[in-house]
Amino acid sequence: MAVFLVLSLRLFLISIVKGSYFHKVSEDNRIQIFPEPAPRGIIYDRTHKVMVDNRLSFSVMFVPLNLNKQEAELTIERLDKVIGVDKSAIHDVLAGVCIAEDIDKEKVFFLSEQKSNYPGMKIQVQPRRHYPYGPFAAHLLGYLGEITKKEMDDAVESGFKLGDIVGRTGLEKMYDSYLRGIDGSEQIEVNVNGRPVRVLNHQPSHMGDNIGLTINRGLQETCESLMEGKKGAICVLNPRNGEILALVSKPDFDPNIFVGHTTPEQYKQLFNNKDLPMFNRVIQSQQSPGSTFKIITTIAALEKKAIDTETTFHCNGKFYLGSGSGRREFKCWKKEGHGTMKLIDAIAQSCDVYFYQVGLRAGVDNIAEYASMLGLSNVSGFGFPGEEKGLIPTSKWKKEKYRDNWYPGDTVNMCIGQGYVLVTPIQMANLISIVANRGTLYKPFVVREIVDYEGNRIETFNPSVMKRATLSPQTWDILEKGLKEAVLSGTCQVVKFKDLSVAAKTGTAQNPHGPDHAWFVCYAPVGNPQVAIAVYVEHGGHGASGAGPIARRILERVFGLGEEDAAAETFTAED
Repeated sequence: MAVFLVLSLRLFLISIVKGSYFHKVSEDNRIQIFPEPAPRGIIYDRTHKVMVDNRLSFSVMFVPLNLNKQEAELTIERLDKVIGVDKSAIHDVLAGVCIAEDIDKEKVFFLSEQKSNYPGMKIQVQPRRHYPYGPFAAHLLGYLGEITKKEMDDAVESGFKLGDIVGRTGLEKMYDSYLRGIDGSEQIEVNVNGRPVRVLNHQPSHMGDNIGLTINRGLQETCESLMEGKKGAICVLNPRNGEILALVSKPDFDPNIFVGHTTPEQYKQLFNNKDLPMFNRVIQSQQSPGSTFKIITTIAALEKKAIDTETTFHCNGKFYLGSGSGRREFKCWKKEGHGTMKLIDAIAQSCDVYFYQVGLRAGVDNIAEYASMLGLSNVSGFGFPGEEKGLIPTSKWKKEKYRDNWYPGDTVNMCIGQGYVLVTPIQMANLISIVANRGTLYKPFVVREIVDYEGNRIETFNPSVMKRATLSPQTWDILEKGLKEAVLSGTCQVVKFKDLSVAAKTGTAQNPHGPDHAWFVCYAPVGNPQVAIAVYVEHGGHGASGAGPIARRILERVFGLGEEDAAAETFTAED
């Protein structure tokens, strides 16, 4: 009777007092839930050519139901001989974990045939991000990485969990909430030996939304090839609406490296590389613009009526400022000088001595005012994290920054794009785009549309005007005439075509740490602009020789002017 009483009490405790607990444990042992990761959305260009997609990948899960520790360890040792198990991921062999990812198909077939010899093993098929062209447009597209504990805690409401893959940079990061999709799951009933019996419930995953870009893949490929082996950036815009047609930063990296587990050696090679392949030069490289800044100096001087088209200055290769012991010499890029010049020829020949005197007449704060009006004092509006805004100095800025006065010598340096002035390549693309369309600063954008997995358009992105620069028609006419003349007879003849009218400006930025940096900005056709281009080549030397040929090749590609481009697609403002 005593034994019966003890057994009855124990039975009451198990079935009544702790009944719900043991029922849950039983169900957990009987039912196994396997996640079904959602494929990320596809990224394609303006002509619907794929730029980023997914591929099938095989992973090995180890779910040792009803296996003791010794049996589980034996299975892992067997699997290690076949696929090389990632033992660092296994904290407890009795817990279900992914022990190997992206397995070769041959090994998958072998394990499937020998499944009975590997109890607790499950082969899972899942999508894996794929960048089919490797480093192509890497800084624009971005890359993926596993979410951190901190990020997960900060985004609890978004349903993240450890192990989730999220966008780290570029479009993958900016549009992660669209691209990510909705994960699914499968509930499977297993028997006492841990073998699947039946599927109880299947919640299918939903693919992420697809993103259509303004980028033209063919033009992007051309720009990428032109910058191969160089450091620098290219930005090609549609000046009529702000669409980005091509965006290149070199050196670059292969985003496929970050798909799966990245080794410490790979991280070190990328992030400690002195060439900075992870540095997005389009939006982050702050450099002196050199003579391309003479566009701003010209506008400021004309608008403030400090000069007109008949204003002349003589250039003998040198300009002196001050007197006595404080006298300073400033040189022109042409040592023998340009002689006596008027404004249009000075723009075309990029005469430094002429612009030293124009800048002094216009004044630092007036130059800064128009630089700000034309978008150089702020970020471009592109929206990528980490974008720098450059620097347009003023007399007040120098007083606050260095506790010093602004001197005429500072103005002389500033008016030719040297000294304290700093810009980014995308800002210069914006500038030449504003000149092309005569005053409208569009927000550069790269995403045209977002479409869900069923093909329904979720969102369409339209041009957005950030500001309008109100200048007199005469100023625009004079500036354009000077930029056209630079192509016809001046420093920009590298982009002179028989059947295409181009306006352009070169820039050679002095670099105290090595060879000069090369700049080239242009737009075409004059009168009906369809593209605006900014090319920046680090340590490229003179703008005409270091960056100009690249701009020419881009124009040939866009307008089908080169022999190999005769059948290439061209662009229109409406495309």
